[in-house]
Amino acid sequence: MRRPLSQDLARLRRAVLGRYDEIIRPTEVEGVTVTVALEDKDVEELVLLALREARRPLAWKEMKVVMAGIAGEDRLRRIVYSLKARNEVAELTGTRYSLPEYVPEEEVNKVKNPWILRKIPRRVLEEQSA
Repeated sequence: MRRPLSQDLARLRRAVLGRYDEIIRPTEVEGVTVTVALEDKDVEELVLLALREARRPLAWKEMKVVMAGIAGEDRLRRIVYSLKARNEVAELTGTRYSLPEYVPEEEVNKVKNPWILRKIPRRVLEEQSA
């Protein structure tokens, strides 16, 4: 039996699905409506939207729940790693991901991709060094 989504994850999923509905491009082919698969840049946008709306780090399991039916696990993993490599997303311990501005100050020193520290707001870094 499936457990119901937490209110927070349900809210994130609604936000992502709302944007997903705006992005999909249904096409009419011989009287049949076909939806073309999302491009990677579209899935990246949805991942960033989920992290922005969460305003906190999301565990990998939470990310999979929010993106279920939009991108498979392998594709989602590849896209998240791509965002991490471009320093748009911070990876934290426990396989959690966050936008730089939402990295908790007590975890700044645990960020796995240190180049992203340049994007973390100065106030968090200053509080960490004090």
